[in-house]
Amino acid sequence: MNHSHSTLFSITRFQFILKRFLLLNQKNWVIGLLGAIGLVFSMWMLPVLLIDTPIEMLGFNVIKGTAMFFYLAGGLALTSRIFFELHSTTTAFQFLTLPASTLEKFIAAWFITSIAYTVVAIASLFILSVIIEMISAFRMGTWEFFKFFNPFHPDQLQRYAAYFFYHSIFLLGAIYFKKNNFLKTLLVIITFFIAMFFIIAVVGLILAFMMIADNFSFEYQLLESAAVWQSFLTYLIGIITISVFLLLGFLQLRNKQVA
Repeated sequence: MNHSHSTLFSITRFQFILKRFLLLNQKNWVIGLLGAIGLVFSMWMLPVLLIDTPIEMLGFNVIKGTAMFFYLAGGLALTSRIFFELHSTTTAFQFLTLPASTLEKFIAAWFITSIAYTVVAIASLFILSVIIEMISAFRMGTWEFFKFFNPFHPDQLQRYAAYFFYHSIFLLGAIYFKKNNFLKTLLVIITFFIAMFFIIAVVGLILAFMMIADNFSFEYQLLESAAVWQSFLTYLIGIITISVFLLLGFLQLRNKQVA
């Protein structure tokens, strides 16, 4: 490969990789998107048609949680398959010899499965919410309860943050695992959280015994400090963790590139 490809970032080559990802996956992605939207819509429509549903249950809000679950699960499933070419003897050579650097390939995969996917998925849910709210308004005979899905609500922003966190892990899994990327990555995450729960439980017990031994002299001070720093530390740890997994993913792809 030309040395400049491995050391420089080119917007032109980056766009080329993006287009290639789209061409290779567009059929499956479109089918998956339409299938998910259709399933969410059906889950809302069937009770409305078959059951005497209360007015407050007619809007999009009743299935918003389900829709966001599909956003999360669908995106992670898509991410786990983004590097499928790497794990096939017939296509790995084609991908590894593309006229683009490892950085360009990795950023293109990250961008299309995180930012681009989120924009398309949330825009689709917004359109779906408008359709559902219009049907509800006509069925109720009033526009009083008409309410758009707000993609910028703080609760939604937290869901996006959660997706980007898990996305970085699944992107690493897409590169590292050769088969069953989604299930293997999910198993790793479950194992990790079980281990973390055990560690936190042990640390919590130790702190509890320390508090009891000290007659709770510093309990309230500890709780107050934790409340102040909890939000900041949560986001800081999340950003650091995402960065670490992305770095590991890039290094793993680079190792395959030079292998």
